[in-house]
Amino acid sequence: MKKIILQLTSMLALLSLTTFVMADDWSKEQTAAWSVVTQSWEDEVAGNGKWPAKYIHEDLVAWGASWPQPRDSSSVTKWSRFDQEAGKTLIYELFPVAIVVVGDTAVINYNSVTVAENYEMKRKRSTTGLIETLVKEGETWKFLSLTSFEIKSGD
Repeated sequence: MKKIILQLTSMLALLSLTTFVMADDWSKEQTAAWSVVTQSWEDEVAGNGKWPAKYIHEDLVAWGASWPQPRDSSSVTKWSRFDQEAGKTLIYELFPVAIVVVGDTAVINYNSVTVAENYEMKRKRSTTGLIETLVKEGETWKFLSLTSFEIKSGD
């Protein structure tokens, strides 16, 4: 178990170092798109009502590992509200992997590590891979597609 923890810690440290180096090379548009992702997480965790309404495109399509098929913006909004009432995220960290911007479209690949607490006060740690597509509406980036998958540890 110690070996797995050491390997995971080393991998996250390397990923974090790579992230900092990569962020220095980002264009203005890549930085702007990534800032929308990070701010959306801040607003969702804060439960201030800005997520998802402020961030998602009306034609949003979202699909994660826990859903049997893709969902639309109304489904994402409904379940986001329910999730906020049923539990809370205690801590999270985001690790950008790749950001590509072409015209008014950005594709962002990143990982998240979260610890959440449910209505029974039980905590769960999750590592997730995310692929999100944002489109520009005027000067604002909006999520058009959200895809996520669980990243399993080696144990």
